[in-house]
Amino acid sequence: MAVDSLGLPLALHVTGAHVQDSQTLAAGRLLMKLRQSNRCSRLIHVFADGNYRGTADLWARQMGFVLTRIGKIAGRFEPLPKRWVIERTFAWLMNCRRLLFDLEFKLINSEGMLWLATLRLLMRRAWPGTS
Repeated sequence: MAVDSLGLPLALHVTGAHVQDSQTLAAGRLLMKLRQSNRCSRLIHVFADGNYRGTADLWARQMGFVLTRIGKIAGRFEPLPKRWVIERTFAWLMNCRRLLFDLEFKLINSEGMLWLATLRLLMRRAWPGTS
């Protein structure tokens, strides 16, 4: 999932649980969706988890992004810079009960449910009294 600085999703790509992000084209597909989005035409700098290495760098360079990986600080626990934004977004989305369990059989349905949960989040921000 790619989010902006407010934690609102810009693009997302869902893969199966058996797929490891760092060894596949998942990062490339997410970056491709991000580049094709009209809202992100001026986006240049992208932050990623420390696990994204190898092909993610190649995809980012090929699409005109500057990729910065956020790694763990050895020896102590503290919130990582920039990474807390995506973690906060996941926490907000988990308030949607349907996303707590893997109920969808198709990946496109899972992606749709994530977008619906995002829409619900936006509506609650626009109209605070609604559910």
